[in-house]
Amino acid sequence: MRWLWPALFALSFAVFPPFALAQDFSAAAEDIMGLSFDLDRVEGMLMKPARMASHPGVPHPSLATPGYVPTPYVAPLPLEPNSDLDTVTVFRDRALVTRVIVAEVEPDGGGVVFEGLPLGLAADGLYASVRSGDGRIVGVEIESGRGEVEETERIEEIRAEMLEQTAELGLIRDRIEALLAQRTYLRSALMRGPGEGQAPELAQVKSALEYVGETEQDIAQQLREEQKRAQELDEEIAPLLIKLENPLATGKRVRVDLDLEAPDELTVALRYQVWGASWTPSYNARLDQSGGRVELEYYGVVTQTTGEEWVDAELLLSTANPATSGSLPEITPWYLGRDVYGYDASVMAGLASGGGHFQAGGAVTRASVPMLEGVLESHMNADVQGRGAVIFAIPGRRTVAGDGSAQRLPVGTQTFGATLELATVPKLIPEVFRRARIRYDGDIPLIPGPVASYVGTDYVGTGYINAVVPGEPLTLSFGTDDRLKVTRRLVSREVEYLGVGRRMVRYTFDFRVTVANFTGEAQEVEMTDQLPIAEMDRVQVKVLEVTEGQLPADDQAPGVLKWKLTVPKGGESSVVMRFSVTAPAEAAATYLRDMELMY
Repeated sequence: MRWLWPALFALSFAVFPPFALAQDFSAAAEDIMGLSFDLDRVEGMLMKPARMASHPGVPHPSLATPGYVPTPYVAPLPLEPNSDLDTVTVFRDRALVTRVIVAEVEPDGGGVVFEGLPLGLAADGLYASVRSGDGRIVGVEIESGRGEVEETERIEEIRAEMLEQTAELGLIRDRIEALLAQRTYLRSALMRGPGEGQAPELAQVKSALEYVGETEQDIAQQLREEQKRAQELDEEIAPLLIKLENPLATGKRVRVDLDLEAPDELTVALRYQVWGASWTPSYNARLDQSGGRVELEYYGVVTQTTGEEWVDAELLLSTANPATSGSLPEITPWYLGRDVYGYDASVMAGLASGGGHFQAGGAVTRASVPMLEGVLESHMNADVQGRGAVIFAIPGRRTVAGDGSAQRLPVGTQTFGATLELATVPKLIPEVFRRARIRYDGDIPLIPGPVASYVGTDYVGTGYINAVVPGEPLTLSFGTDDRLKVTRRLVSREVEYLGVGRRMVRYTFDFRVTVANFTGEAQEVEMTDQLPIAEMDRVQVKVLEVTEGQLPADDQAPGVLKWKLTVPKGGESSVVMRFSVTAPAEAAATYLRDMELMY
């Protein structure tokens, strides 16, 4: 077969002009390479960086889409800090990061530069200090990132690396062009027009076809290998191009100016605020029914999308809220009968818009809080620091990714003696709920967050804990007890038309609520229900019969009733509510029907 290629080569030159060899395959080669930039243009920029920098009107080759603007928080490339991460204090809406750099500083050099900092770095709150060495801070400056990239030693290293890679890309392009020329020549060598010479023998045709097929496969394989290597180099060059044209590609720069009398090795710390970080509390509450105890586990869930990887950092969680002003607010006059725009409004509308509280008759008194058991055991994983705002110093060093994924960190566990109760609101949910009341006198305040409830090892549901300070009562729910059954039944409903012309309508309702006990022992259940309250003179509500045994409800909303039912073992207890509502007939289609649907 080796003799066939020279023969075909000579024959084709004898029959055809070498037009295939004169073709320009550069465009086809670039299509095969599939680069995301113009290779010739990049090579020209790298060979003449000074000229390119002196002509800001000449756009640099860019990999970004047209109109692309980096987000305020995330750089287009991973951050490349030149300092060590020391501590991170996470607040509810931001983080306070401290980084440290050790550098030899000359008196005339005047400072150190922290590179690769998050783009969400806040201009206020910057603080630098000298931890070791004989130097004094004289200024802290954030570089804005506008203009050309500074020609530093690091940038020169990037240019040198890119020159090697683009040179290899040039060789790849040359090899692809040669392979394309070979394939074109190979295909044209066997072409013959009508009447062009004597027809070849069948054996010659078979040998030629076999040779061309093998050669085509070999050329295709080489083209695939060259294309693969070109794509690998494209992925390597792409971030380097961004670094050359975007000063903020790998993060912000902060310069710390120093005053010192002699050259010295200084350890400089920089503390800065960064947006895009937060933490929220999360709780686990475990009920031990036999021991009458509640174990409350406290966690901090940390997330951050700053673009900065917190690697091996000392992590602190702060309950402070920097978004709230530290100044005492001033209260303004509260007018009734006029809204903020000067229009007339009713007194009730003024109360509603002003956030006031309206009580329909009677004084509001707070019910006394029964004596409850407090903390029995306390084990804090975190070191509790600070006064006023509490800081939890998480033990050890932690790594938190900057991709927004949540990391749950243990803060501590506290065990409380609990008063266990059973309660039901059958009008809303016909179930009996377990709850535990404790006096929260733990070591730390509880800030609002979700709580997962367990009875022993069984998960029973999710709730929410509002803000609680040490000394306050805390009620936790632990799902329903299926051994107690509640039914709320409308026994009867009567409708009467009253007065001359039957202009008044009276609805009479009779309800019976029953709790059945299958627990194997007597149980005490607190039941809550309600009666309607009329807010119009022409609508009257009359209580006809209500089971005795109601609890004082001074701190409850009007019409809310409570009972303490003792339900015997294997038995049941019931309450009865009978009441009537009288209203004009024209109101029946609205007020009474709405009320009927409620009941």
